[in-house]
Amino acid sequence: MRKTIIAITLIALPFTGFAATDSCYAQLADISAKMERAKSLGDSAAVARLNIAQDKVRTYCSDDRQARRASHDVAQREMKVKKAELELQDAQKELAEAKAEGRTDRIRKKTNRVEEKKRRLESAKLDLQQAQADAQRLN
Repeated sequence: MRKTIIAITLIALPFTGFAATDSCYAQLADISAKMERAKSLGDSAAVARLNIAQDKVRTYCSDDRQARRASHDVAQREMKVKKAELELQDAQKELAEAKAEGRTDRIRKKTNRVEEKKRRLESAKLDLQQAQADAQRLN
């Protein structure tokens, strides 16, 4: 059982994505750490895959590209927050209309919808904060 868990973990290691906004140095350090673990466990296939990943990072990664990607990610997250805010406003408007009608079944349904939209907005705001932190770290 333990060997199975280790094998699954090692198979998944090369497929664990690097954060799109990690610096090139951080990506290389992460790959090196994973490579050391794979070497210590004698997993030559994982070492080979990690060597390929390391070569790709060295070839294609630049801190300027990572910074641009991070800035783009922030812009996308900002749009997601704005969209979530608009959806929340719409849901609140529909709830107000349902309350004006006085139908308890619609009020309950619209209240649930407002709560769902609030959760989505909070999630979008957290994603934006993370993207901003990543961008600041790279700039």
